[in-house]
Formats: sequence, structure tokens, C-alpha cells
Amino acid sequence: MLREAQDFASRLKTLGYSELTPIQKVAIPLIEKGKNVVITAPTGSGKTEAAVLPVFYSIFVNRPQKISCIYVTPLRSLNRDVEERLKKIGSTLGVKVGVKHGDTTDKQRKDLVNDPPDILITTPESMQYFLLNKKIREMVNKVRWVIIDELQEMLDEKRGIDLSVTLQRFKKVSRNKIQLIGISATVGDMEVAKRYLDHDGNVEVAKVDFTKTIDVRIEIPEVKEEDVEVAKRHSLSPEVASRLRRIKELADENRPLLVFTNTREMTEFLSNSLSNVYKMKVVAHHGSLSRELRVSVERDFRNSNLDAVIATSSLELGIDIGSVKMVVQYMSPRESLRLIQRIGRSNHNLTGTSRGVVMPGNDIYDVIECNAIVRLAKSGYVEKPLIERYPFDVMAHQVAGMVLEGYNDLDEIEGILRGSFYFKDMKREDLEEVVDLLESARVVKRKEGKLGVSWRIWRYYYGTNMIPDSIRSFPVVDSLTGMRLGTLNEDFVSTLEDESIFVLGGRLWKVVSIEQDKLLVERGQLKKGVLPSWFGESIPVERETAMWVFDEINRLFEAERETGKLPGSSEEPLVLTPSLLDVISQHSERGYPRVDKDTFVVEIINHDVIVIHSPLGSRGNNTLGAIFSTLLNGIKMAKSSFRADSYHVALSSMVPIGYHDIEKVKEEILSLSEEELLRVLDAGIKESPQFKWKLLVEVKRFGVVDPKSEVDVSSTILKAYTDTIVGREALRELKVKNYDESVIPLLKSMKWTVLEVPSPSPLASQFLNRLLASKLGTRAPRS
Repeated sequence: MLREAQDFASRLKTLGYSELTPIQKVAIPLIEKGKNVVITAPTGSGKTEAAVLPVFYSIFVNRPQKISCIYVTPLRSLNRDVEERLKKIGSTLGVKVGVKHGDTTDKQRKDLVNDPPDILITTPESMQYFLLNKKIREMVNKVRWVIIDELQEMLDEKRGIDLSVTLQRFKKVSRNKIQLIGISATVGDMEVAKRYLDHDGNVEVAKVDFTKTIDVRIEIPEVKEEDVEVAKRHSLSPEVASRLRRIKELADENRPLLVFTNTREMTEFLSNSLSNVYKMKVVAHHGSLSRELRVSVERDFRNSNLDAVIATSSLELGIDIGSVKMVVQYMSPRESLRLIQRIGRSNHNLTGTSRGVVMPGNDIYDVIECNAIVRLAKSGYVEKPLIERYPFDVMAHQVAGMVLEGYNDLDEIEGILRGSFYFKDMKREDLEEVVDLLESARVVKRKEGKLGVSWRIWRYYYGTNMIPDSIRSFPVVDSLTGMRLGTLNEDFVSTLEDESIFVLGGRLWKVVSIEQDKLLVERGQLKKGVLPSWFGESIPVERETAMWVFDEINRLFEAERETGKLPGSSEEPLVLTPSLLDVISQHSERGYPRVDKDTFVVEIINHDVIVIHSPLGSRGNNTLGAIFSTLLNGIKMAKSSFRADSYHVALSSMVPIGYHDIEKVKEEILSLSEEELLRVLDAGIKESPQFKWKLLVEVKRFGVVDPKSEVDVSSTILKAYTDTIVGREALRELKVKNYDESVIPLLKSMKWTVLEVPSPSPLASQFLNRLLASKLGTRAPRS
């Protein structure tokens, strides 16, 4: 054994592994003892090797039957990266590493069966199909280890919940006790992470007691004369031009530069603008691009053939993209977790300092939010995952999978489901209802109390997955001219319906129809009672962060009144500009009330639009908006619409709104019980465009409509499922991800200040301006 250990170590040294990193010294002994382990450490600290080296060693010494290890990654791009790294180690040790995912060729699939690897890299979706292929099943029943990369990404996503049940099914067929290893740079809730790997939490945590140094600063570029000239020539705002110029300067100093944004629209805009204005070699990287194009971008970036790459979260995870000296976050990252992951892409090694610049947008809320997120990131704070317990659509998919696998007893199926901690509190009657629905959809059938295969089960199971549909893009087409105006992602399209007004290319457009493959529009104009949809961020800001921002704005009011100094809740002052401080001064001088985290300040503007200053965060303000608009509809007997961000709710009605209307809504909120307010919230959500979109997703996830059918969001078929378990699941997922039931007690305890005003306050204007021109600048760019 000593000789093998020495041989193993000497081979690793040829690859540069001469000394263990701190996380490897902690994790490897735990894995060697056969423990389930969560490995968490900063990016670049050697987490992947901490997980795989003891597995490689055991295979190298003991040569167990193949396949002995499955390595699961959430992204195919991670598959490619991990494949290169593990194959390099494997070839040195004589350990074969293979890969299987949706892009795998027929030849690779045959090779997998004819010459199986020791370690198989795959995705969550591909893993569950191994149990249904007779030849592969005979190989994977010898699995000893399952490694789950980027575990944090799995904790609150349905594809992760789907995988958690698949792991229970693997345990049932395995001849060995499977050891589970999770890897993540950040973990928002360690208890959830542990119970993900083991129902009872019998998991060791491998964590090192150091925080990788993060050097991140906020920069608000000063507008120079050259920026004004660029702005004129390219139809930009001077502030946007100044940010573009500063990004070019940072790219010149830190080539190649990695720039993160929160939306594909922003990514394309920055990429096009930097290329056009400064002739830089810049490309975009996001989930809508083809695999070939993403691989090409990653290769060029790794080889320093580009000045910069502008990316969404597609480059946020642990892909090897070469030497990055600095990362720029364009506008608020919205979450500390996201900022830590993104800044951690720079100087991606154990001792290097992660360097980054956060470049806020134009308004005071985005700037102060950036201050808050940077402080949270430096302190190591990570947001907790938003978890939905026992989702019914995952239950349906797994029931179908288990029936295909050969299970026919519902009690046994229930037991496997409860093996996942997400389903430990599930109700038997919900499971029965799911099975009834699958039976009516001809997915399964019952005979003498046993479940069996029905004729649609194969098409349903293989055609359905839990990957979010938000990577889809919709071309926007002028219905009169047929001209393509740009593209919108599904996250944004799901906020629209026929007659909706939105901004694109600096113009207002009205939705004519939403079709399966495109959005037909015509020129639009604002009408009474209609608020345009806007490019709100899909990443939610926590209530606690919003409260902090309101506190800082309050301190700005105090500082403006008393000393003129910039405040800060710690010794570190806020990074602001004189023009943003002018917003506070103008707000005070014009006599508008100060905003406060304990008060809803309601501005009724010309009896037409209401703006509520609310510190409840993204999900909390969606909750307030849905309840408020639903109650207002009942009082005025006319439809109203609302739009929300992390700090405001705007409402508009077809009929005039007065002070007494708002007082009536307030009185209803205060007098209704929390249960009654929950029912009001449910009613409001069901009237939203997002509910229709989610219902369309769910009818396919449950198998009642074929995944490739031509049913669209306006179909009357969807209405039939609103009050079934399909509609209940659509409602549940929206409430977890987009709304926040926990704020309902706050609605009843907050103070209210209601006033009628002829024009919006300076602070309200910051929000209303974004409804008419997206955060890209005072004039929204063409995408």
C-alpha cells in the first residue's frame, strides 16, 4: 500500500500537485473515512481536487468495478471544463474519465457501454436516465461515489430537487453504500446543504477558516467632455458613455477583462457599444448563445485573444477561463452571493486577491444598494436559498420515472420520495392526486391497486425536465412591417400579455400577440391605467438589504440637514456623487416626506398614478403590489395594474384615484386577517400574466399537454387547470420565487403616510423614469 501511495503522489507531482491546499487537508481525510461531505471554500482554493483526489486514489489502488464514481455538474459548460481537468489527472493515473450529457454523440454513447469509464461526468437530467437504460443501469449499480458540483445551485431549483429524488433511486439499486460529496464556493444554508446529501443530516462539513481576500470597490465615473461627445454621436446618455469609457480603461489595464451584467439585454448592449464606440475586441456570453459559440468565446478569452467578455451568470460558476486579473460588475449584482462568485473569478488561485469594480447605475437606489452588497460580500454574508417543499411537478416526473424503472407499489414510491428531505412532509393525498392526474393524461395506469406504464409515459418522461425556461429568447417583430426590432428573454416576456406596453429601442411598443416563437408588436402610447413593463431584474433583492438602503437614505436626510457629510452605517462612508445628493436636497426642499423603513409613504400623483415607497425588497413589494391592486380593483370596480422594484410599488387605474380610495385600501389591509390577506394575494397572482406563463410550463411538466405541442399562453386550455393541482403548483412556485408571504404581518404593522401631489417627488421620479427608459440609460438602446 505504501508503494502505491508513493507512486500515486509521484504521478500527481508531474501535474504540479506537490502540496495540498488547506481545504484539501481538511476534506480528503473525511472522504477517505467514507463520510458524506460538503466541501465549501473560496474559488481557486482547490475544492474540485479536494473531492476527486481521494476518489482517484481509491480507484488507483483498488480498481473497483466500473462505473464507480459519478460527477454531476449543473451546466454543460462545467462538464467540458471538469472533463478536461479530470481527464488530465486520469490519464496520468490510468483512471478512465468519460462524459454523458445531452450533447453526447452516438459514438460516445456506444463507447460508454462498450468501454465504460471509472468516473462519469454528467448533468442532473442525464443522470436519471441511467436508471432506465438496462446496460448502463447494470454499470451504475456499482457506483460508490456521487460528487455534486456547485451544490448551492441545486438547493432551491426544481432540477436540484428532481436530482435529490434521483439520488434516492440510485441508493435503492446500488450494490454499494453510496458516498455523497457536495462542492460549493458559497452555501447560504449549510443545514439544507447537509440534508440535501443525507435526509438526517449525517454529513461532515469541510471548511477552512479563512476568507479569500476580496478587493472590490465601487466606481462612479465622472462625466468628462469626451463622454458628452460620445453620447451625442451614439445616442447614449453621458453617464452611460462615461461608464463605457471607464470599462475600456480597465480593459486596457487588465486585459482580458471579465464584465458581468444581470440581463442578456444589458450584455448585448455593452458588447455592441464597446465594439462600436471604441473598436474593442469584445464579445457577449450568455445562455441563449449556441454551444459552439460559447465554447469559441471561452477559448478566445482563455487565450487572451479578446479585450473583454461581457457575460451574464453563464460565466459565474467554476469554468476555467484562464487568467482574469479583474472583474467588473455593471450595476448592482443584487445579491452578495452573486458578487462573491463573480469577483472570485479574478486571480483564480489560492493566494491571489480577487479584484473587482462595481459600477452602479444612474439612480440613488442602485448606488446605495451597491454599497450594501459590497459590504455584505466583504463580510462573507450569503443569502439563504428560497426552497419550495414537495413540488407537485417534480413528484409527477419522479413517479413516472419510477414506474418506468419497474416500481408499481405506491407505498414504495412514496417511501423513495420521502427519502429526499424536500418530500419528507409531503401529504399522501397530494401524491394520490398527482397519480390521478398522470392516469388521466395516459402517462400511468392503475390496475388492481398497482401502477403500470401507459402509452404516453415515454414521451412525457424523456420530453420533460425541470430546467427553467428562462433561457429562451423571443424575437420582437413589428406586425405592420415585419421588421425585427430586437429580442426579449422569457423572464421579461412572461410579464406581458396582449395590449401590454413596454419600452424597446427608446420607443413604446404594444403587444399585438404572443406566439410560440415570436412577439408581434405595434407602436404604442401610454394610456390612463396602463403602466409599461420594464426590464426589472430577475434576481431578487432581500428585504434586509432594502431596509438597509432605506436606513442609509434616512441618514442622508439627516446629514443633509445637519452637517452635509456623507453618512455610513460603519466607518466606511457611502460612495455617492454630488448629483445624487442633490436628489435628497431637492426632495427635502420641495416638502416631500422622508422615506422610512417603518412607513409606507404613498404619493397620489394627479389622481392617476400611485407610488408607494416601500422597504420590503423585490419579493415583498410584489406581494404588497398584488394585494394593494386587488383590493383597489374591488373598491373602484375597475382594473388597475402595478409594477414593483425593491424599493417602490407603482399603481395605475382606469379611473381616477383619490386620497379616500387609498385610505379604504389601507383600512382593509389593517382589518383583514392574515389568512384573508393570503387569499387576496392568491387572487392577485392568478390575475397576473406570470401566472398564465407558469401555468403553461406546468401543464407540460405534469404531462397533461405534450411538451412539444402548439399550445400557447393565450390558450383557453390553460384555464381548465387553474383550480387543479397543476394550478396550485404554478401558484406555489410563483409565491416562493416571486412573492414573500412573510411580509403580510408587516403590512399590518407599518405606519402609513398618504399625500396627493401634482408631480412625483425626486425619489419617486427615480423609479418612474425607469418605467419609461430601461436602466441602460436615459434612452434605451436598440438590442
